[in-house]
Amino acid sequence: MSEDKAMQKESPAAPTPENEPVYSPRVDILETPDHFTVVADMPGADEQTVEATVQNRVLTIEGWSRPEKPEGHEWLGQEFGAGRYRRDFTLPDAVDAASIQAKIRHGALTVVIPKKDEVKARKIEITK
Repeated sequence: MSEDKAMQKESPAAPTPENEPVYSPRVDILETPDHFTVVADMPGADEQTVEATVQNRVLTIEGWSRPEKPEGHEWLGQEFGAGRYRRDFTLPDAVDAASIQAKIRHGALTVVIPKKDEVKARKIEITK
């Protein structure tokens, strides 16, 4: 048996949309007086493969990653970095859902969720 055949026999099937796992990305959630920030770890994903939506106070982030095959190469096996991501967050009433912004850089999705003006802390001036 050639080395190529042995390699093919030992390697599991390349992931397809039907058998790709769905990962719940790890997140950091931060708060300032003006906004919340969610940072999700989505390695291999980019702005073309990630989507963030808000409906009925639920923020959903989802995306996928799939390593690209170098030109002139054929897959004998593919186990690294393929998969789908999805995670839902219930937002408090205090957020301005229409002003949510998101960006992705180096596989980290950052979603900034502004608070409504009426719930932001404000300093009250004390007079004599």
